[in-house]
Amino acid sequence: MKDSKNKLLQAAVLEIAEKGFEKANVNHIAKAADLSVGTLYNYFPTKRNLMHAIIDQLSQLHVATIVDSVMKASDPISRMKAFFDAGFDFIESNVIAAKIVFNSLNGSDENFKQRLFQAYLPLFELLRREVIAPGVSQQIFQTLDQDKTVNLIMFIYLGTGSRFDDEGKLWMKSTEVSTFVLNSLRYKE
Repeated sequence: MKDSKNKLLQAAVLEIAEKGFEKANVNHIAKAADLSVGTLYNYFPTKRNLMHAIIDQLSQLHVATIVDSVMKASDPISRMKAFFDAGFDFIESNVIAAKIVFNSLNGSDENFKQRLFQAYLPLFELLRREVIAPGVSQQIFQTLDQDKTVNLIMFIYLGTGSRFDDEGKLWMKSTEVSTFVLNSLRYKE
């Protein structure tokens, strides 16, 4: 059963990345997965449920990858670098699925945007608790409004992460982005 569900999710990722959610066809998805449309509907009663499953699966893996990398680093500066390195590596390794996330974030469907926001909340908390707060308390970073700072960092991450070419190469390197962010945060006398 799990194999069929995974085949459907993989086929749906390709279909939705190519055509967008609205134009994606469940018949094409089922056929690409070598399963019947009835089997698709057994797992996902609607196309929206299928999209939710894609968002959930991808975001959980994305978040876990970043959290794992950040928590292996020992100080706020290394953790900020690890945040961008792991995030950008994940995007470049999963460019087709990443396209779905970024198209959903920039699309008009408020339900998908809200689901993505909820899925990525752990990254906001990670930045606040494990990077920004320790950096401020250690006087590595300026004292700033932490909520606004975290929101801005996520905006920078998602904005730069959404810009990649057809081969999946991001237009900026993670080191360029993390250097910019760190230079903006560093304590200045």
